[in-house]
Amino acid sequence: MKPYVICHMLGSVDGRIKQDIWGFKDHHKYFEETAAQIEADAWLVGRVTMQEFSSKQQYSLAPAEKTIPKEDFVADQPVKSFAVVIDPSGKCFWDTNMVSTEHVIEVLTEKVPDGYLEHLRSKNVSYLFGGKEELDLDLVLQKLYSLFGIRTVRIDGGGHVNGSFLKAGLIDEFSLVLAPVADGTIGSPTVFEAEAGYGNRRATHFKIKSVEQIYGDFLWIRYLVVKENNQDR
Repeated sequence: MKPYVICHMLGSVDGRIKQDIWGFKDHHKYFEETAAQIEADAWLVGRVTMQEFSSKQQYSLAPAEKTIPKEDFVADQPVKSFAVVIDPSGKCFWDTNMVSTEHVIEVLTEKVPDGYLEHLRSKNVSYLFGGKEELDLDLVLQKLYSLFGIRTVRIDGGGHVNGSFLKAGLIDEFSLVLAPVADGTIGSPTVFEAEAGYGNRRATHFKIKSVEQIYGDFLWIRYLVVKENNQDR
């Protein structure tokens, strides 16, 4: 069993997501206020995005005092809502095991050093392993469901994380706050960044679930992913 996966993004009409030149006041609210209306047990982001919320201290990893088995660690936590970070190499450091009101879950590969696991345990941060060298996102979702009881997860980007879940066919719903602006910046990050070139991958199709005009000329569009084969959840 896996959680229901909703990808939620704020994007321009040309699919860009970096807002440096958009010129909107308080642009965070367009994303955050709509995200708050999506019922989910957890939100999930990549390592680069999560470093905005993790420790700003300079941590240095001392050699671990003992070998720590590469086994999932579910820390004691008083809450049932979670902030999940895709962090295969273990780059985020923590002063606490919370982001706002959510308990932190690190998603790692087995290549992380024991010293990093010791750091996470010292801060009571939960972690799970999604593979030896590379992440199996399907396995990650199964573990979020079985270990933490997460039934719905909201992916908040960025583009590479979104693209990885899209490529793996693991997104059930796409929630897009469409900003009335054309960015036009060549090479700027986009909503989904799955891979260079076309390869053997096929485009993902959607069907509209709802459309709402918000904040004047913004649109909040919610799509269901059209899947070729329904999977048990």
